[in-house]
Amino acid sequence: MSLVLGPIHYWMYGKIKTTESRESAIVSGFKAKYGADADKILEQVYKKYPKTSSNKPLEELLANKSIHQGIQSLIVEVETREAAVVAAFCAKYPDAAKVAAESARKHGISCGKEAVKSKGLSEADCNNTSKAFEIMGDFHSDGMPCDRGAQVVSDSEKCTSWDHETCVHEPYWKNAGANFLTMCDIVNEWIAGFGEGVNPRISYKRAKTLAAGDPSCLGSFEIKK
Repeated sequence: MSLVLGPIHYWMYGKIKTTESRESAIVSGFKAKYGADADKILEQVYKKYPKTSSNKPLEELLANKSIHQGIQSLIVEVETREAAVVAAFCAKYPDAAKVAAESARKHGISCGKEAVKSKGLSEADCNNTSKAFEIMGDFHSDGMPCDRGAQVVSDSEKCTSWDHETCVHEPYWKNAGANFLTMCDIVNEWIAGFGEGVNPRISYKRAKTLAAGDPSCLGSFEIKK
């Protein structure tokens, strides 16, 4: 491992672990829905995309790699595996995408509630869409810091909108054989859930998405009246 790990690297690792946790939530949803068949499908997926131990310290995971390369490889590994799981179930079950999206939303709600608790957010903070978007960035993996992730285009306490000109997740999802729009829907359900977890009055709207052929993505948090 080259150089020294700093706060930003542990921050990124926390976001990677959130993605792993969402995958686990989706897997739990599949197991609850499809029973023993789910285990058979997962066995095949994990042969090709082995699960890593999220309990290992970051230093151990990056032992023989540069920090940037190592963290990037963890992102690729986790997002590709999550997509491979979804793709495998969607190939067999027509309603699998819905099951995954519902599981992702519930996980997002849980993360939003955890954010409120762990960060000691006040009632005023929870009524602020700008604050909700800010803290979501501590949980939602959206590429490396050097990537152009979500960019705020309008911002206020009651409505915060952001866009993407490119999707950093697309190549990982497609390499796993997953449908671009299906995975986008799942992640957007997680985002909607996160906003709801911070404050049940926060609603999420996806106005545009690259996955549906739009030239860019556009999403927003709004305080419901």
